[in-house]
Amino acid sequence: MDPTGSARLGGYRLASLLASAIGIGRPPRPGASRLEGLEAAVTVELDARAMPHLVAGSARDLFRAQGFMHGQDRGFQMDLARRFAAGSLAELVGEAALPYDRFLRQMDFRRHATAALAILPEQHRSWLAAYVEGVNQAWQTAPPAPEYRLLRQRPKPWREVDTLLVSYQLAWTLNTVWQTKWAVDQLTGQPEALALLFGQGPLRETILPGTGPARSLGSAGVGSNNWVVSAQRTKTGGPLLANDPHLAPQLPSIWYQMWLEGGGFSVAGATLAGAPGVIIGQNQSIGWGLTNVNPDVQDLYRIQTEADGESYLVDGAVHRLGRRQEHLAVRGRPDETLTCWDSIWGPVIYEEPAAKVALAWTALQPLPVLSAVLKLNLAQDWTACQTALEDWWVPAQNLVYADRWGHIGYVLAGQLLAKPADWPVGVLDGNSRRHAWPGRVPMAETPRLFDPPSGLIVTANNPVVGADHPVPVPGSFSAGGRARRIRQLLEASDRHDAESFGRIQMDVLSEPMLAVSRRLAEEEALPAGWHDALINFDGMVRAEAVAPTLCHLFAQHAVPEPLGQLLSRPFFPAVEPGPPDTHPFPERWWSLAGEEMLPWLLAHWPADPGRVLQAADQDGRRWFGADHSSWRWGEAHQAVAFHPLGEVALTRPLFGRRALAMPGDEATVLQAAFSLDASLPWPRRVLVMPSYRQVLDLAERSRSTAVHLTGQSGHCRSAHYDDLFAPWREGIRFPLGPGMAVASRLTLLPAAER
Repeated sequence: MDPTGSARLGGYRLASLLASAIGIGRPPRPGASRLEGLEAAVTVELDARAMPHLVAGSARDLFRAQGFMHGQDRGFQMDLARRFAAGSLAELVGEAALPYDRFLRQMDFRRHATAALAILPEQHRSWLAAYVEGVNQAWQTAPPAPEYRLLRQRPKPWREVDTLLVSYQLAWTLNTVWQTKWAVDQLTGQPEALALLFGQGPLRETILPGTGPARSLGSAGVGSNNWVVSAQRTKTGGPLLANDPHLAPQLPSIWYQMWLEGGGFSVAGATLAGAPGVIIGQNQSIGWGLTNVNPDVQDLYRIQTEADGESYLVDGAVHRLGRRQEHLAVRGRPDETLTCWDSIWGPVIYEEPAAKVALAWTALQPLPVLSAVLKLNLAQDWTACQTALEDWWVPAQNLVYADRWGHIGYVLAGQLLAKPADWPVGVLDGNSRRHAWPGRVPMAETPRLFDPPSGLIVTANNPVVGADHPVPVPGSFSAGGRARRIRQLLEASDRHDAESFGRIQMDVLSEPMLAVSRRLAEEEALPAGWHDALINFDGMVRAEAVAPTLCHLFAQHAVPEPLGQLLSRPFFPAVEPGPPDTHPFPERWWSLAGEEMLPWLLAHWPADPGRVLQAADQDGRRWFGADHSSWRWGEAHQAVAFHPLGEVALTRPLFGRRALAMPGDEATVLQAAFSLDASLPWPRRVLVMPSYRQVLDLAERSRSTAVHLTGQSGHCRSAHYDDLFAPWREGIRFPLGPGMAVASRLTLLPAAER
């Protein structure tokens, strides 16, 4: 295999023929462009993977150029992101997107994003305006993205509010505590189901050590890893910092890698198409990485309404639901009008026969997170970093920090609610203020660490603190297996470098899988072909290993039929489930099952394992054939980078790429979580995996490296559409920031120059 990226993932001859038939050419070669509003020329240096280094004389010019590059390379992706948050996907792609639109219109994100514009500092608003102008000039001066040719549409102009909408869209995917609370309400009286979904006991692998055991409101739905070690633990003379955020695989990549210089900025890392600045990365003095916290900042309230369906009592006082009429444009059919309801608790997200269920969430307010990003990009020390994070409210993140002076640190960045320890889990009584929200935890009091004696800090969606910490942080957390494994690997060596960090990021040891395989190997009724695969399994969930497939087939059939049928019921009783991701919420209860599945199996080993083994073997033969040696994990467990037109048979050769055999599982450091729903066919799609990997060297910035999934360009015929897939798979990273080698240059000129 060529690790530089020439090992491609698609049928290019068929894609080329299809593109020619519908008139989609290759993207234009970059050259000099003229931008209205530029004060001076901006230099763009591109490395061999089309990662740009922008050099501008002012911050406004810098962000105008960043907007231009985002708009040029990721226009369709940006349009989808704002449409998702605004609930206007059906206008572009038709009625199949109506379930998304109807639900997201209830959230009313656009109103909150519009209000957030008013709280931006004048300077940040000016930079945002320049960014937006750059996006729109890219859209006006270049052919629209290939997707628009097929859809016979053009993108509407980008607006400032659209940038802020993107942050609400990301927050929605990362805050999932409400799903646990709905499950507890709907599965009351079903202890077996609750044990399988949320059976974690006391958790001791906390980010802040020595704070006692913690509890979780369920498994973390989205994973990520980051860690940092001090200079005393490295071979480099300074701290090293690693981060790999785990998100859904997409085409194009969620991230767009850039190095921005000008107007006081010199920051490189992962940017989000649609927003100025760098989300994860490194500037002249500091580096940082992010993982999701998923704190308890969401509650559901059941409101019993009066006979008119609109009025309700709260402690005897009469209130009326606010009514909103939302107009939904739908491509290819008449538009529709949707009635949405707002309560004192928040928007109504589900209606029952005699009640309405409302969602309270800290994101349902004007959010200043864009200011936090821009301040963080400029921060030059620990104090400035903490000040910047005072504006990072939602989604709450574990930020690990390092600087060129040798300091390391951790901050929980996000708004927390000062909930008492006995706050109930479930749907609360919306006709009483008994469980009205308490105040918020002051941002300066959120948990943090600075230069711990151990010389290392690890986060992997595990609990932030235990019960002994003065500031409780309830939430939905990972059980801590990934964090424990990372810590073990870090402590196994006195000194680390970028190579050892890279090996940790690629680690695929699954302790639960190893435990299940050992237990299973002891069974007397093993089918022929199972024993050798199990007895030789070392716990490393490699794509070529057979044991992981056997373990999951067994686990799937070990679930008692009544329990399996219960978990197959719709998440919302009145909403018919569709294929995964048909709605912006889980389709079935199975969707909440994750890292608890194998520990549950060990605690609930079937009384008749022979029967389960026979059923599992028959199922495996059905999907993978009679030869057990071909039941490799990579045949059962595959990554498909999602593109909406890649899901359509006719356009799949152009926009999609073939499935990638994936190592790892939900418990490995290289996380590759997939759906455990027994009704789904094999192979199963990986739902969450590393979307970006970085290793930052704070002693010498030119040695910092990164790679993201899947490529820089959003143009399906670009050489950079998926050229990072192969190196990403091999764990190869490329220079980030000053270490980047220039492969080509172009210049963005002020429009006045002739």
